[in-house]
Amino acid sequence: MDKLQQLTVFRRVVETGNITRAARDLGLSQPSVSRHVAELEHRLGVPLLLRSSHGLAPTEAGNSFYAETVRILDALDEAESAVRNGVQALAGTIRVSCSAAFFTRVVMRWIPGFLAANPEVTLEARLDDRQIDLVEEGVDVAIRIGPIRQQSLIARRIGRVDFGLFAAPSYAERHPLPETPEQLADHEICILVAGPQPDTLLLEGPDGRSVSVPVHGRFRASSIDATQIAVQDGLGIGLLSRWRVGEQVATGSLIRVLPDWRAEPRDVNLVWPGSRVLPRRVRAFVDLLVERAAAEPRLQ
Repeated sequence: MDKLQQLTVFRRVVETGNITRAARDLGLSQPSVSRHVAELEHRLGVPLLLRSSHGLAPTEAGNSFYAETVRILDALDEAESAVRNGVQALAGTIRVSCSAAFFTRVVMRWIPGFLAANPEVTLEARLDDRQIDLVEEGVDVAIRIGPIRQQSLIARRIGRVDFGLFAAPSYAERHPLPETPEQLADHEICILVAGPQPDTLLLEGPDGRSVSVPVHGRFRASSIDATQIAVQDGLGIGLLSRWRVGEQVATGSLIRVLPDWRAEPRDVNLVWPGSRVLPRRVRAFVDLLVERAAAEPRLQ
């Protein structure tokens, strides 16, 4: 009986929620994966997985055992690396989820130094605007902007993003820019339709006063990247985050509109499953992100 193999199989089944995917990832047959899980449950005397038409999910006992399984397997990886290198080196793969734009424009500059300092570590960046299921996707930590609604996640705030109104000089040449929030109703707004109230802008002034302004525009998109391009191309005024447009503002390709007014800022959080014990390599990566974010002006 290979207990280590059983643990490895069980971990991958939990993280994929699917026997077929786990078998493919591990290079095993589906019957072999099923047998390993069944033997493990028989040896422990408790069911570890719930089987339904939607796939597999851990039971309460399975969640507890999964957390211990991850800790044991990650500790083994790090111990092997320490023996090979003669030091307590970090080793293994870190899987991080983040929006593509935020990762490439903010986080990416922090990565080369971390990988250079930890040659046994591999970083796998899964860049997607979706809020994925971290356990199902096998992700160690995610970087998310905005409220965290999943109670099963542990969140650590590392900063915030501010939002302001911006326009291209070409738009300003054709349309005198507004001097009050109410005048936005007379302008073309590049609207992000992914929000809860896309046709309304809620802005806060320097005195703390908030105003709600109905807006309209002939360009609407579900992608913030497309919205930013539309603003840069002069199609209208857009609400954009400061970290996105710092370079464009510095070069003059974008102009701040109503600079004393802004939308409600959003927190930037690191999140990971509460059922999972973070291995050393992931803790080290989390610490790096916390440290670098604290020194990043665009996140203050």
